[in-house]
Amino acid sequence: MLRGNKPEVELRFELLTIGLALIAGVLCWVVYKERLPSLIIFVPGLILFGSALFQDLQPDWRAGWLSYTVAILLIAFGLAGIFNSLLGEIIPVPWLIIALVLFGIVFVVKALYDPHLT
Repeated sequence: MLRGNKPEVELRFELLTIGLALIAGVLCWVVYKERLPSLIIFVPGLILFGSALFQDLQPDWRAGWLSYTVAILLIAFGLAGIFNSLLGEIIPVPWLIIALVLFGIVFVVKALYDPHLT
């Protein structure tokens, strides 16, 4: 995100995504900080992940692996925290398994739909 020679539209999209992720994180903190604090990182992670996928699937846009890594780590830690909060850690959900599954999803989606693999 926000690196290299990019069209203005792509830069605006990245700024919009970062802004929405920050706003969503703050709203989750205000609403869910006592009941489900892991949503504070899970929701922004979903926004960043969806944005990176969308950006990569556009013909002239590219998302870097740093964007994917940050988004996947936010989702993995957040989802593991949500599961552990809701299940009372009866069955602990490791964040690494969630992260590996999400990276697998990225590879499959890029293999099927990425317009600039060559």
